[in-house]
Amino acid sequence: MAASALNLNYPRNLLYEAIVEEIRSWADLPRRVFMQVHYAGKSVEEIACQSGCDTQEVKQILETHESKLRKALRTFRID
Repeated sequence: MAASALNLNYPRNLLYEAIVEEIRSWADLPRRVFMQVHYAGKSVEEIACQSGCDTQEVKQILETHESKLRKALRTFRID
């Protein structure tokens, strides 16, 4: 998520709520994959092994859902 800076004129709690709302809307597997990579520091390989998916599937889940999160947070970004 490095493309553009966040607009800090928005209160942080609104940004936090938007992130949580978006992640909660995802199915269980994508939510767990995202949380394990971004918040627990696990590798794609670890997650693939634990979830029974192959690494390519885990990478695809991350790519798809990171894109969804960026789109959901578009109003918070400065272009």
